[in-house]
Amino acid sequence: MRPRKTRAKRSGFVLVLVLCMVIMLAVLLFAFNHRSRAELLEVESLRKSEQALNCATAGLNMAIAAVRDANGIHTNTKLSSLLSGDETVELVPGACSVTVTEESAKINVNTLKDNNGGLNRGAIERLLRLTDLLNRRRFEGPRISYSVVCSIIDWTDSDDRVTSLPFVKGENLGAESDYYTGLPAPYACKNDLLDTTEELLLLKGVTADVFESMRDYITVKGDGKININSASQPVIESLSEKMDRAVARMIVDRRRARPFRHVTELRDVPGMTDNIYAAISGIVTVGSGSRYYQVISKGTFDGACCTIIAMLERNTEAKSVDVIMYKEI
Repeated sequence: MRPRKTRAKRSGFVLVLVLCMVIMLAVLLFAFNHRSRAELLEVESLRKSEQALNCATAGLNMAIAAVRDANGIHTNTKLSSLLSGDETVELVPGACSVTVTEESAKINVNTLKDNNGGLNRGAIERLLRLTDLLNRRRFEGPRISYSVVCSIIDWTDSDDRVTSLPFVKGENLGAESDYYTGLPAPYACKNDLLDTTEELLLLKGVTADVFESMRDYITVKGDGKININSASQPVIESLSEKMDRAVARMIVDRRRARPFRHVTELRDVPGMTDNIYAAISGIVTVGSGSRYYQVISKGTFDGACCTIIAMLERNTEAKSVDVIMYKEI
């Protein structure tokens, strides 16, 4: 009788051992299958992202070709529509949309002081008016302080005197190195021109929220003149205290029908008075001879999306276009 019990115990032990091994193998196979599926999904996601990047790159190349012959941006209706960002270009495979903005359509924050180091009051007041316009649009979050304008002046000038504008009411105090070196992660005030608009995030008072509100209307490139054929309505409104919303709207409507070819054509805009024209005629341009352009190219492929933000510099003599800033999102 005992040998039979022993054999039965051994058989039961072997059965349990086999079952444990089968379970372990099943777990290993499940884990391997799960990992393999995850890796395949990751590879597929990477493939889609690369395709979306290719589509965005194609859009950037279209923008470079358009900028190379910049006269066509305003005069060629098909090209203007293509580069407005309103239309999607079907590619094989994928698609892209492209928005090209002339930097001369924006307020240059590097021009708040003149070549002699004095305050460029005209440029400062345009930026202050833009600040007021943007604050009227802000429904949430703190208002953009006039101190931001002073901070830009202090960051870009060569002295260590903190700027306060005597012709501005309310808070308007800039910051020099004493402020920046006292931060938890200290750094010195640059005392030189801004290289990119993103550099503004280093300045006192420029939060990420403030920067997002301002970024589409400001630049660090160009001579400071505003291209009336491509400037946004808020930038046009900020040109002079004499300019009002209705006239700015009329300018935008007029150029949609027919781009301005001469500054003097502004006189024909309904509501344009001699005072408004005299105030803005010296600081605007209508030519498409801008040297700098911002490109936002969005590529899509099967649910994946990639955005390229680039700054282009056009060399009219060499008839070439250089990419001087490039960022993928």
